[in-house]
Amino acid sequence: MNRIAQGLTLVLLGAAALTSTVPTDMYLNWVKPGFGPFLVAAGVVTVALGAVVVVAEIRRGNRGGDDGQDHAFCAAATGDGGADGGHTPGDAHGHDHSRAPRVAWLLLVPVVAVFVVAPPALGAYTVERSEPASAPQEGPPSGRFDDGLDDAETGEVVAMDIRQFVMRAWIDEERALSGREVELTGFAVPNPEGEGWYLARLQMACCAADAIVNRVLITNVPEPEADSWWTVRGTWVEPEGELVDVSEHRFEALERSEVANPPDPYEA
Repeated sequence: MNRIAQGLTLVLLGAAALTSTVPTDMYLNWVKPGFGPFLVAAGVVTVALGAVVVVAEIRRGNRGGDDGQDHAFCAAATGDGGADGGHTPGDAHGHDHSRAPRVAWLLLVPVVAVFVVAPPALGAYTVERSEPASAPQEGPPSGRFDDGLDDAETGEVVAMDIRQFVMRAWIDEERALSGREVELTGFAVPNPEGEGWYLARLQMACCAADAIVNRVLITNVPEPEADSWWTVRGTWVEPEGELVDVSEHRFEALERSEVANPPDPYEA
């Protein structure tokens, strides 16, 4: 890989970052929304650096003829142009410093991934092969749930994140969810054990690599296609015994509707 190829690779890498953030929200498949401005800045800087490398190398090539003549003249004048002492610009130690190792071509892999493959957000495949979230050891930092249930009127349907629902179901000793209608939105995941199916959502701290699974088990309605998105209205199936001993929470669906335009695939 010569310097022009190196510069073009940088330009393509920067362009990949920009095309996944500026015209589209593709970057939300891999990182949280707050990282968008940083990706844009990194893309601009990378494109600029690549352009500088390409322009500098082109100018260097245009001066190559004059440099070669000057080098030949100097070699003849100093007697340093013999068979044993000859060298070329950029080859003072027997190898060309203007070329990068072949492994540098691997830098093109993320470019191909974004422009050709465009990896999707994590979904049912990841959920089926991941451990679900475990019961939290403590409640919300503020001591108050952020799901809106406490402020809702009796009989009002409360829209919650699956994260909020699971948190409330696990640690609310007052069991305020009991008998309340809740609306959850997520994607369908088959249950490997065959009983019902999961409505799931992934939660990440910064990027898809640290995502954890939040899910509820639904058994009273037919299983939809994996990775299809649904909004399900229903009620919590209150478990017997201690809440922290529950391995997975069940949800009795009353009504469901398919989501045509899924939201951000990850919950905060």
